[in-house]
Amino acid sequence: MVEVNWTLLTYLFIALFALGGYFKGWWKEAIVTVFLTVLVLLLQLPQVAQLLIDLLNWLISTIWQLLPLSLQLSISDFLERGLGIATGGSALQFQAGEAQTWIVILVLALAAAILISRLSLPNTGQAAGVYYSYVAFWSSNLVGAVLGGVNGWLIISLLGAYLDGSKLPGGDGGLAAQSSGVLIQGVEVPSASILDSFLPWLFIAIGFLVFLAALQSRVALVKDKEGFRKIEFKSPPGHRRHEIS
Repeated sequence: MVEVNWTLLTYLFIALFALGGYFKGWWKEAIVTVFLTVLVLLLQLPQVAQLLIDLLNWLISTIWQLLPLSLQLSISDFLERGLGIATGGSALQFQAGEAQTWIVILVLALAAAILISRLSLPNTGQAAGVYYSYVAFWSSNLVGAVLGGVNGWLIISLLGAYLDGSKLPGGDGGLAAQSSGVLIQGVEVPSASILDSFLPWLFIAIGFLVFLAALQSRVALVKDKEGFRKIEFKSPPGHRRHEIS
């Protein structure tokens, strides 16, 4: 059995994501907060989480049937030999009650959030032949550090919830219950958790407000000379668009 100091791991996640949020600025870190909020919401709505996994499995099966047999065999072989996932030559299917499923979704959500934030507020870009970049002021860096710390706590809390398994669809799909190999036990687990009664809804409300702030500060509907409405992107508070000569 491997013991993990959960308190130390929590502080480490908070510190690392706070540091990352400081360098990224508040707006990019806010996008990560929004994605994590959705995952927290799914923990509170297991029926919706189950429907989401069912939809994902249907999409995978539909795409799988369109692939040539040779490619299906190659993918199945890679999943079995490279990742240790035996599919029996069939399409990969996720189980909503398994911790591994949601850990994969968490990783994909973080990757999507980072990609969207960089595309929506690029470090460098080009418009009308002019290269530009967005520079974050110290105020944006400080707020980004706070949001990053919150995101770090949410991530480690979500990991704990997935490993526990009680909030997953089915209620008993924790990682410890699925594995017959090495067991991982968390020690010195903090008393405050995303599983607490009021905390999930508090962070869901905060995440919704962060989403509105990020959207309102970046996107605006304006009228052109002909009177038609169009979407215009503006610099979020704490950021400045700098043209590169």
